[in-house]
Amino acid sequence: GLARIETIIAASASSLVALDAARRRMVQAGGPHRVLVVTAEAALLPMFIASYRRLGVLPPLTRDGYRARPLDAARNGFIPVELAAAVVLERCETGRPAPPGSLELVDTAAGCEPHDLIRPAPGMPVLRDLAARLIGDRPIDLLHPHATGTAGQDEAELAVYADLLAAPSDLYAVKGALGHGLGAAGLVSLVIACLCARTGHRPPMPWVTSPISVTGPHCRLQPRARGGRGRFGRQAIFAAGFGGHTAGAVIETATG
Repeated sequence: GLARIETIIAASASSLVALDAARRRMVQAGGPHRVLVVTAEAALLPMFIASYRRLGVLPPLTRDGYRARPLDAARNGFIPVELAAAVVLERCETGRPAPPGSLELVDTAAGCEPHDLIRPAPGMPVLRDLAARLIGDRPIDLLHPHATGTAGQDEAELAVYADLLAAPSDLYAVKGALGHGLGAAGLVSLVIACLCARTGHRPPMPWVTSPISVTGPHCRLQPRARGGRGRFGRQAIFAAGFGGHTAGAVIETATG
């Protein structure tokens, strides 16, 4: 049976903060051998929609205007949706490599910057610190930004990665396809990353018709689907939510 149940709330970074907490407990002496991380978001209520609309983070609530366009120059807000995801973490025996083809959770990190309820701090210093720790000198084949599709968030977030990436990295913004799962968003992106690793393909981003400008040479913002077996060996996933809650993770396909 379950030895311990814990609930973590950290706005849109909730599920990745929970993943970070689970990994940290597993690597402690005497930590659990297996952990289930579950996330669910069910906030499609009139009060929530009205509140987000007043905050100015939703696109126009019209048939033609209600579109999610993360990473596109015409982005103007996110679409909240109800999502759920679950992953199981299992600790490998000490000294034994992970089986070839299995997915390893290489690292996680979490933090918070109490700057503003909605807007990120100028330069997103906490995200920059976490991304520097997670990316380091590792080549990242596919990066999953938080990319809400709001006017200020996407460009500021990509500027952080553009400064840190030392090798070419493809980008994928899942919220254009599924909407913004709020607290579940981070873990959903992790599951999408696992599917990309399993299949060797990244879905297209047809909503990106005018990609936002990226200053660094290594952020590859390409709307078309990308793929090929073994292409996405290492991926980074980030979440940066309201209130400054921030988290990230890196996964890697084991080669034996």
